[in-house]
Amino acid sequence: MKIRKYFLMIIAIVLLFSNLITSKQVEAEQLLTVDEIMDKMEETAPDFTTQKTISEMVIIDEKGNEETRKMIMFSQKEEDDKTSTLIRFLSPNSVKGVTLLNINNGEKIYLYLPAYNKPRRIAGASKQEEFMGTGLSYEDMSMDYQDKDYTKTILEETEKEFKIEVIPLGEDTSYKKIILWVDKEKFYSKKVEFYDEVENLTKTLEIQKIEIDEKGKITPLEIEFSDLENKKKTKIIIKEMEYNIDLSSDFFSLRTLSKPTL
Repeated sequence: MKIRKYFLMIIAIVLLFSNLITSKQVEAEQLLTVDEIMDKMEETAPDFTTQKTISEMVIIDEKGNEETRKMIMFSQKEEDDKTSTLIRFLSPNSVKGVTLLNINNGEKIYLYLPAYNKPRRIAGASKQEEFMGTGLSYEDMSMDYQDKDYTKTILEETEKEFKIEVIPLGEDTSYKKIILWVDKEKFYSKKVEFYDEVENLTKTLEIQKIEIDEKGKITPLEIEFSDLENKKKTKIIIKEMEYNIDLSSDFFSLRTLSKPTL
């Protein structure tokens, strides 16, 4: 009986240490650095050089009134990992033909209004202005939350999400910090929070619908941007998307802005 008793005790001790070791191994596997998380987010992003999307933009004011706009966007990744984009409104007539050109993540931004037939350069403090009543500033449309030069810290880790604080560098940003809520399973930013210089939450961006291809690449299909100060929301719904389309070498230039067709 004593032999059996000691034998059972030894088994219990072995199982206990086995569970502890397994627990530590799982914990070690789950502990990721903030850079590793950002790298995984980059891995889930679609691989493309150029992109064309047709989408609907729904603007909702504080009274709940809605205005739907149709727009087309072209984008291209440059060799330095920066992106150039060109956005044109197709409807309604009140905004038809208005075109925004954003070169290299906001290094140069131009707005073309057909009524004036001349592009306007958006620079300096003007980047904080609202873009065409959307609640989005020109800065919002240029910011790269994954910028490698930004300071990033993991604030919290839950069962389903990482909460990451991003501190933008430089004096040309109006945000003191940005908070990313990253899905732990799929590694994409489900929600983004924007805080002003006195750390008040002023804006949020939420990805409400995604598409995952056979390679595990994630494309946002529905995005909602909320301007909390002005009680305004902007929803973007992707209708069509093409990757790696042919674009001329000078497509992202001032010459393209005034062209009647793209």
